[in-house]
Amino acid sequence: MAIKAFVFDMDGTTLDSLPDLAIATNEALTRMGFPTHAQEKILTFVGNGAERLIEQACPPDATPEQRKQTLELWRDIYIHSDYAHTEPFPGVVEVLGKLRARGVKTAILSNKFDAGVQLLSKLYFPGLLDLARGEIPPIPRKPDPTSLRLAMNELGVTPEETAYVGDTNVDVQVARNAGVMAIGVSWGYDKALPLPIDELDAYIHSMDELLQFV
Repeated sequence: MAIKAFVFDMDGTTLDSLPDLAIATNEALTRMGFPTHAQEKILTFVGNGAERLIEQACPPDATPEQRKQTLELWRDIYIHSDYAHTEPFPGVVEVLGKLRARGVKTAILSNKFDAGVQLLSKLYFPGLLDLARGEIPPIPRKPDPTSLRLAMNELGVTPEETAYVGDTNVDVQVARNAGVMAIGVSWGYDKALPLPIDELDAYIHSMDELLQFV
């Protein structure tokens, strides 16, 4: 059956956002008086949402209250950033347009906090998405399939008609848990959460390769 909806991860799949994530993280840590990290180290914290990122970025002896305060600072810094170092990966904007021209539904579903997903989707993908959704408590984060099932319901598609496209093992797990096609990308942020290539339905090296499934 041809794919009628592609649901994408955000950080590391559709957006190269690591530099700005690292800047916001280090600024929040600095304001708290904590040591900062190299961007390559922060990459290993990315993939399971902002709370997990900050939990790992803070010193081991940071108190729960300090971690909470650091997270609040990080969100405020990041949401008010100019995103000068963030940009779509090559081919993303063009292929989203081609998919929509063919009547295919397109969506972003991320573990990133929802306000960030909404802002970045409007900034970088205006008119190119049918749905954009981040973490919205109490809905559990990926790899729990609840958010993906809700997205499919809103898009009006079945699991057999849907593909989830991501860059880490969390993305493969949510695809399997929801019963959809699992597509991995070769350009992502999977250092901490390695992409299990042998478990994928497809592994792509460019966005144009998605068109073969339509």
